[in-house]
Amino acid sequence: MRFQEFSNVKEGADFYGYYKDPKDPSGKTMTYPDDMEFKTPHRSNANVRMLLSRIGLDPDFENTGSTPIDDFLKATDKYLRMNVSDKDNPYYDEVEIYDMEAKRIKKSHPEVTHVGFN
Repeated sequence: MRFQEFSNVKEGADFYGYYKDPKDPSGKTMTYPDDMEFKTPHRSNANVRMLLSRIGLDPDFENTGSTPIDDFLKATDKYLRMNVSDKDNPYYDEVEIYDMEAKRIKKSHPEVTHVGFN
């Protein structure tokens, strides 16, 4: 594969907050607020899988969908409490970033019920 061909690969994920789309009577479609700001970096799929594994969530985010925001916050809180003596570790910092972002989303968009990578 040549370098030019690599530039066409679109791999990676961003962290979003979701809620059930009120326009979908079946309640199966999730959407996110139009004015939602994304304040976390774009991550490779492999990095997202490692992060989700680290906090005890299913790493198969491409097939499992979003996680209830309160469950995500419980998972990040548990990881942070259990690893408080390791605060200078980049893995700790990464979990802390997503914990803070989920809390910010929940506060600024109370309609959001789920978070996930897409």
